[in-house]
Amino acid sequence: MATYTSIINSVLRRLRESEVAGPSSTSYAALIGDFVNETKREMEEAWKWTHLRTTVPITTASGTAQYVITGAGKRWKLQHPKLSVYNATTNHRLLPQPAAWLKQQVILNANPQQPAYYYFEGYDASGDPYVTFYAIPDAVYTINMDVVIPQADFTVGSEELSVPEWPVVLGAYAKALAERGEDNGKTHGEAMQKYSLALGDAIAMDIALTTGETDWYA
Repeated sequence: MATYTSIINSVLRRLRESEVAGPSSTSYAALIGDFVNETKREMEEAWKWTHLRTTVPITTASGTAQYVITGAGKRWKLQHPKLSVYNATTNHRLLPQPAAWLKQQVILNANPQQPAYYYFEGYDASGDPYVTFYAIPDAVYTINMDVVIPQADFTVGSEELSVPEWPVVLGAYAKALAERGEDNGKTHGEAMQKYSLALGDAIAMDIALTTGETDWYA
């Protein structure tokens, strides 16, 4: 897999700059590293990549409604709102409901039962989101959360990229051209077009692995 340093060097070569040993070797390499992270974030927001999907299990306790999705961070997503929260103990799915409605249900009936609904509200001190179940769990259940968790911004040269490499290289290159102005190579517009096409192709290839997720019905 491509590392942070190898992606930076791929961009530097296209700019006809010398390769570096790491992202902090020169101030210009650090700038290219910023463009790499910026492009990586754009890609992670553009699609729910299979490369970033994982299942986080939550073990409930009787009488406790709120839990932390450990490791999710602030840029996480559910794979699918109505399909991605699953009680593996009883083999049924939990459905999303508005927080205000579920809080009202707790007032009307706070008796612990098997949970059927969920909502998200707030983050803990580590930046991970809280999920609240209703009814308040009456026993120990394993509730699986199918989530998409983007990678944190890279800082160490050996960190490996999870999303496809090629669009990240082209996107960072286009940003570098815009920053320093066009020279005798590609124009910024041409570079951006190549980046957009590469991103679209990568998403199309990944969509092929996720049967039914992009189907639309009347």
